[in-house]
Amino acid sequence: MNRRNWAAVAASTAVVLLLAVLSVLGPDISLADRSTEYFEPLSPQAGIVLLVAGIVTQFGDPWFLLLVAAFIYLAESERTGVRDSRDGAFVLGVTFAAFSFIDLLKNVFVGPRPPGAGTVEIPMWLPTALGGVFQSITTGSGYAFPSGHALGTTAVFAAIAYKLDLGERRVRWAVAGLGVVLVAGSRVVLGVHFLVDILVGCVAGLCLFAVATTVGSRRPSRVFALGVGLGVLAVLASMGSPEVVWKAGQWLGASLGAGVAWHRLRPTSMLTFQEAVVAGVPIAVAWITIYLTSPPLVVTVLATAVAAGVTVAAPTLINSGSTFPRPI
Repeated sequence: MNRRNWAAVAASTAVVLLLAVLSVLGPDISLADRSTEYFEPLSPQAGIVLLVAGIVTQFGDPWFLLLVAAFIYLAESERTGVRDSRDGAFVLGVTFAAFSFIDLLKNVFVGPRPPGAGTVEIPMWLPTALGGVFQSITTGSGYAFPSGHALGTTAVFAAIAYKLDLGERRVRWAVAGLGVVLVAGSRVVLGVHFLVDILVGCVAGLCLFAVATTVGSRRPSRVFALGVGLGVLAVLASMGSPEVVWKAGQWLGASLGAGVAWHRLRPTSMLTFQEAVVAGVPIAVAWITIYLTSPPLVVTVLATAVAAGVTVAAPTLINSGSTFPRPI
């Protein structure tokens, strides 16, 4: 699909997203009262069903999407199936931008979750030690509209299917689509989202992917710039909630740090699997530390900028003895 076609896709999905948002904000279905018969959550009480849905939903969690995107960027093409470092950087840039887009939309629309989304009955057959884990993966908190899992999974899985060079294209897209359906569906099954949340989330994710592909399919720096723009807007939208604004700041910092590192280095080499693991472990520790400590906004932005910058620079730092030409 050429640039003109992707521009048409971006425009059409933007129109669909606008219509979806307007329908939600309209007088008949408002964000404050979405519990109509059409959007009632499907919340089965069977513990095993909730457990399976909770496990499936992890494939749309930020930690998993970030892990996959970072590995695709770092690891050599023979293992990940990406053609060159620009493709891996594109996937990474879309991932950061998607997380910022999620925070932006959630804090603009402040849509509530379904009743009972934050509580769950622990199955009697589950070991007591796993009760906390079960509750964590089967409940939801914060704003619900649109679904972050649906948006993030749609954008990132689409980016991976688009840039991966493994198997047939239609098979890759089919697998990506199935993954989105499973993750998005798990959110409704768990009762942490209304149907409209995941539908708009999927459309928004497709819109973001189409825009990123249009502006930066072979120029990752533009995708990182898109992430920075969305990150700034997300931080501004989150200012009214000091307890969560740092979460928006981490993705702003990630796009900023990755963008600067890519602009300065433009690495054209990837790492072997072993090198990717060696580089990835300390980077993962840094990300986890930032998340667990919830530092102030400025500290979060700077820390995540460093973490993302090191991720992008890792191939150059590890192969510092080589000279890398700058890609066009």
